[in-house]
Amino acid sequence: MNDGVVFMNQGLLWPVILVGLLLCAVFIWKEWSQRKERRFWLKAIASFSAIFSLVMLVLKPSTPKQSVKGKGIVLTAGYRPTQLDSLQAIYKRIKTEEYVKGRTLSILKEADTLFLLGHGMEPFDLWQVRDKSVAFFGGETLEGWTAISYKNEVSLGETFQVKAKYVNPQRGNWAILTDNGGNALDSVPFEEMEEQAVTLMGNPKASGQFVYRLLEKDSEGTIISEEPVPIMIVESEPLKILMVNTFPTFETKYLKNFLTEKGHEVLARTQLTKGKYKFEYFNGASNPIYSFTEENLKGYDLLVIDTDSYTAFGRRSKEAMEEAMKTHSLGVFIQPGESLFRLSERQSPFQFNRDFDTEIIIEESSQTLQKYPFEFKNDVRTQRIMIDSVLVAAYVPIEKGKIGTTVLQNTYQWILDGSESLYANIWTQILKSIIKEQEKVIAWKSITETPRINEPYEFEVRTSMNGIEVTTDEGVKIPLIQNSLVPNKWRGVKYPRKSGWNSIEVSNDTVSKFSYFVFDKNQRKSIALSEKLKANYREFGDQKGFNSVTSSSHKELEPISSIWFYTVLLLCLGWLWLEPKLGN
Repeated sequence: MNDGVVFMNQGLLWPVILVGLLLCAVFIWKEWSQRKERRFWLKAIASFSAIFSLVMLVLKPSTPKQSVKGKGIVLTAGYRPTQLDSLQAIYKRIKTEEYVKGRTLSILKEADTLFLLGHGMEPFDLWQVRDKSVAFFGGETLEGWTAISYKNEVSLGETFQVKAKYVNPQRGNWAILTDNGGNALDSVPFEEMEEQAVTLMGNPKASGQFVYRLLEKDSEGTIISEEPVPIMIVESEPLKILMVNTFPTFETKYLKNFLTEKGHEVLARTQLTKGKYKFEYFNGASNPIYSFTEENLKGYDLLVIDTDSYTAFGRRSKEAMEEAMKTHSLGVFIQPGESLFRLSERQSPFQFNRDFDTEIIIEESSQTLQKYPFEFKNDVRTQRIMIDSVLVAAYVPIEKGKIGTTVLQNTYQWILDGSESLYANIWTQILKSIIKEQEKVIAWKSITETPRINEPYEFEVRTSMNGIEVTTDEGVKIPLIQNSLVPNKWRGVKYPRKSGWNSIEVSNDTVSKFSYFVFDKNQRKSIALSEKLKANYREFGDQKGFNSVTSSSHKELEPISSIWFYTVLLLCLGWLWLEPKLGN
């Protein structure tokens, strides 16, 4: 706001000015015959002053002035009584108000400097104090689960992880992940420490909407706490895969069996002698491929090829493969061999450095895996594929397609050692990163991390469709706000009325239904408090002392007293009434 006079009734400015000019014109027309007399000019000054005062009374001019109000205390859940006592001892008669979620703070009328005690305000209520000076002191120390993270949507057969943090765990207790039937899938013992991070894994056996459970049990098996872990298990679309090898290997055999068991259509070609091949067909695959052309490759989602076959490609075959990647989104995976790490930049999209490490450790399984003694060179084009923060593979985008490889060696040995789930998890993530993503007409995203009953649940939808309408599972329409910079992005807010699985959908495309889980008030309490604390610390920072807080000052519009304009108006009107009598 600029300094100077500001009219509070700014919208009436031009109409009032026009009326004032009209009144001046009427006066001049009425008194024009007396223009040669001195009294004409005195009456003109009085009339113009009266009209000016009248205009100011309507427009209400005001000036910005510094405003300083008092201090106040806002109490939120989990505040420390000792902090409240200390504040009241320092600031006598300081006003105090308890925060109620969703209700406007009445203390803001009298205070512009606030001491915020406890775990803080809800993120959707922070707008109330954005223009105030706020000192946030936090609250009681949290205990229990303060973070639970996992993928909301998992493909059938893919191993999923639940990573969680527990504050002040009790030695002898256990963290247990169970399925929706109560069967234990994984467990981790608690140790005596300030905060413990745990990783639990599960392998879904069926598709659908499931609510897994994260339990805390004591040594006698009594459930101390229970948190829902809602996960949507989806069946992935079967892929069309071509596998090419110069000779049969255990690596190819087990990978082929893994892909076949997942229901993918697999055509495996193994070279017997020069120009002669053995073909194997699985899950409906047909039509042998002897030479690579764009026409032959465009129908495949993934090409798995060993290093010798890749380096033996002629110019035409390599051009056909690259064109299939660029135009038809073909994904290519090169099975590594010793010769792959010696190829030049012209021969391979990947470059390596020798690191002499032949083993890596995946923390989730505490298992040592064999690898080639090389690592990927840092390159702008190369995209890393990480498993539990360990670099195991990488890919390079080539327009619509991708080409990738790995530094892992003898992965089939994991199956022989009984680690089928580890084998499935790592290969699923590697190949999923390389194959083309399924194009979606409508893409959904949850903005609210922990939806709750009767609280705003914010979501985002992206679509190229025009005039979309989003409805709830009860058929109620949800108003949408279109992004001004990205026209195909829309945002909406819903207030769920029931806990558990809820859904929303685009009314003219029911196939793209979006499901989300709503927690009740007794679930994720510590996590909600932890998220609220983080939001308040981000907004206000961390205040260490009471005395360093100063009152905020800001400019407020203060109207110019109307008494001045009324005085001028009455004096001028009085003179205009009295002047003719004095003249007579």
